[in-house]
Amino acid sequence: MLELKDVRAAYGKATILNGMSMSVASGQVVALLGRNGAGKSTTMKTVMGLVPAKAGTIHFGGKDITGLSTHLIARLGLGYVAEDRRIFPELSVAENLSVGRQPARDELPAWTEA
Repeated sequence: MLELKDVRAAYGKATILNGMSMSVASGQVVALLGRNGAGKSTTMKTVMGLVPAKAGTIHFGGKDITGLSTHLIARLGLGYVAEDRRIFPELSVAENLSVGRQPARDELPAWTEA
């Protein structure tokens, strides 16, 4: 479903991701863990096209999304909700999560509440 291979990303001259690789199968749940500054948020921002990948590839649903604009990545069914930035502080947790939710598509699994 989602695969990163040797992804490199940086903020200016500061390399944050240096050869990041991971894969997430359909229906699988994966957690990125690490100390502050380890690259967890940068990984997600790079997947979403908010931080450009300097090298490597990112595939979603078999499609190469490396270098695509954020809005095109979102149209494919990927979403990103920033953590602890108080972007929509008046919304509940469930409402904040729904911000990135899109209608179900035939080729992608539907999001359901557990």
